[in-house]
Amino acid sequence: MKSISFIICATFLFGSMAFSQPTKPIDISWLQSDQPKLLSMMARSISTQEELNGTSLSLTTLLGGWHAQAIGQYKDYVYVAFSDGKLVDAKTIATKKEQSQAYGKLWVYNIKTNEGKLIDLEKGYEHPCSIQVTGKYLTLALEAAYGTNQMVGIERASASVIQIFDLEKDPFCSVEVSRITQNDMNCGGAGLTYSTQNKCWYLLADQDFSNGRVALYRTENENLTTWRKDPIAYYPRFGAGAGLNLITATDQSIWGFYYNTNDEGMPSIMNLMLVGNEVKMFKLVEPNGTPVDKREVITQIVSIGAPLLKSAGELLANRPGMRFGAGIRIEDGRLELLMCQRNMANNFKIERVKLDEVERTQVMFVNYAKARGEINVTSQTNTSQTNKVQKVQTESWTGWLQSPVKVDINYMPISTKTLSSLSVPKWTDAFDATTKAPLALFYLDGEPAKGQVKEFYATKMVDSKK
Repeated sequence: MKSISFIICATFLFGSMAFSQPTKPIDISWLQSDQPKLLSMMARSISTQEELNGTSLSLTTLLGGWHAQAIGQYKDYVYVAFSDGKLVDAKTIATKKEQSQAYGKLWVYNIKTNEGKLIDLEKGYEHPCSIQVTGKYLTLALEAAYGTNQMVGIERASASVIQIFDLEKDPFCSVEVSRITQNDMNCGGAGLTYSTQNKCWYLLADQDFSNGRVALYRTENENLTTWRKDPIAYYPRFGAGAGLNLITATDQSIWGFYYNTNDEGMPSIMNLMLVGNEVKMFKLVEPNGTPVDKREVITQIVSIGAPLLKSAGELLANRPGMRFGAGIRIEDGRLELLMCQRNMANNFKIERVKLDEVERTQVMFVNYAKARGEINVTSQTNTSQTNKVQKVQTESWTGWLQSPVKVDINYMPISTKTLSSLSVPKWTDAFDATTKAPLALFYLDGEPAKGQVKEFYATKMVDSKK
């Protein structure tokens, strides 16, 4: 097994200062059952999009290789980490096995003043993989070895660093309170949370690629500088870990989240495909501080994007972090999911999903048929919520209605024969259904058109410590 080099540093120590819970725990009842309420809320809650167009930073300075990898928020400050996607690094090419001298970047944006600031991160670690904001602390995982240079045959040294910053002391991340360095392996993500019962911190690191493992660390006490040298448990990894988060439940158990994209089982036509965003949720630590021997992993598709070209869809489906760098935000009683786009433009877009307990169903309709498609959607508990949408081939529509939802799908053939015979094309019934799933995908395909439905509920699997 690879050795782990552990270096702890603190710019400001806690000393004997009084400590309070850094973040409000999530209701344990939201995390349990075959269909956990929190995962349903992620699918049923309406998403909104906003643009960040700071006046103090031209986003065009990041074009041409930089791409967003992670997002988080503390009060009015949004944090977006960027990786260096340059194809050429002269020093690395010359040495073939030397750590890059490039910097990853952190963009700090104030949503009230519309001002942004670009910060150089740790030299030599050009690929920031994840962000989690836990109370006043920002955890950022960075790695030295990164993709595009490897893709053109350049091998970089494997090394990573996980930094923890105190945002209350400085929202621009100049106050580092702790770090973990791993000199011989990459770390694709890290999540941080605290247990008031056990008076310690837990950190989940996606750090052992070669052995397919994620590592769970804990501190000796409430001081963030007291990380134990070795992990207290290892578990199987799911893939790239840029979407790792940790949370504490009200019973003081510790849970992990993993965010990703997935095209498994999604319908496609010709060169077009659908990609869904999924969340994996799993308990890691019992209330008494014991790591679980068997991990029950619950997976929920929470949203599906509009049809994409297969080349783009396959890229997104194999990249981490729900397009991209998704993370759960718990602050001042607010609970929301944050996501960001991958590539920079003049205006940078992020998505917010403010989680609530309303019994909605997210309905998506896609027309893959050689016909005009129509969907009539009505809430059976709130008849004022009704939509009638018509789409041609490859077009889609998404809406949220109170559950249960009644759906009637029809199609109108597109044929030159009906035109030549001067007959009037008629709508034909294709499919009728009622659903109260958190997310339901309705689609037309084939010729003649046929209506289909996929209801997305949570699924479960069990794995064990490694």
